[in-house]
Amino acid sequence: MNEFNKRYLDFCKPFIDAIKDVYSTMMSTELKPGAPKIKQGSISHGEFSSIMGINGTYEGANEKKGFRGSLTLSWPEAVYLKSAGAMLMEEFSEYNDEIADVGMEICNITMGNAKKILSQQGYLIEMSIPTSVKGKDHEIKAQDGIVTIATPLDSELGTFYIELSYEDYQL
Repeated sequence: MNEFNKRYLDFCKPFIDAIKDVYSTMMSTELKPGAPKIKQGSISHGEFSSIMGINGTYEGANEKKGFRGSLTLSWPEAVYLKSAGAMLMEEFSEYNDEIADVGMEICNITMGNAKKILSQQGYLIEMSIPTSVKGKDHEIKAQDGIVTIATPLDSELGTFYIELSYEDYQL
């Protein structure tokens, strides 16, 4: 495995651990990650997605590089409603203003928790403000040439996806 691929996998693991912790702590729900795959195309895995840009620098053994990418969480509608309900301790049968920001909040907490771990591995991360997109078959495009890894996350609430894109570059 080349250095970039190893670093990409090392970069992804804290996000998986962070989202598992968010669901365990805030929703009393255990997540079971499935097999990660390179995402083909730009169509989302669900009707609700929260997206956060990530950039910064990586300083490791004998190298310093810039990097950019994104964190995306994408839920089918039923899973989003159940996740929002578990988080807010209420039942929701349809999307409304009360739960509009739940996905962005989960995304933000996940990023913050992963950032703590990644900073210990040599990453200095600048976070952006999460955004959300809703609608059937909405598109989420990474920048040209950036690989996106999509990992299904199974739970009693249903299956949703975490997608991480990552690219490094010379400073």
